[in-house]
Amino acid sequence: MVMPPESVLDALAVTLRSQVGPAVADPFAKTQAFMAAVILEKLAGQLRAAENEDRAAPADRQAMLADLAVLCGAPPPRLTRALDALTADGGDAAWCGLVEALYADRAALGPDFDLLLGRVRVAMRGRLNRALAFSS
Repeated sequence: MVMPPESVLDALAVTLRSQVGPAVADPFAKTQAFMAAVILEKLAGQLRAAENEDRAAPADRQAMLADLAVLCGAPPPRLTRALDALTADGGDAAWCGLVEALYADRAALGPDFDLLLGRVRVAMRGRLNRALAFSS
């Protein structure tokens, strides 16, 4: 049976913390062993967070796109292209294109602009929160 990478990193961290660190006499080497365990635990957490992002991102993106379709029944052509691009690809460039299209079509959207931008901001904040979950 193959262990997932995050489980391997967790196991290595436990070994460094519980067996290697206590067995080392030199204070510098002991500190390095414990710090290596901390780094491995952080990496394992980042791998788990990436899996969560892979699952959550498409669902959040689809929910936002559905909300935007309700809020803006007939979007201008540029915004339509940006929405289509984001539907096909949830990458950073597509999100950037959506924001650029919103601002470019601001006059055409009128009062709907603030509603649309607010919904996009909520979705982007969710993306950012997931990306930063293990940054500290």
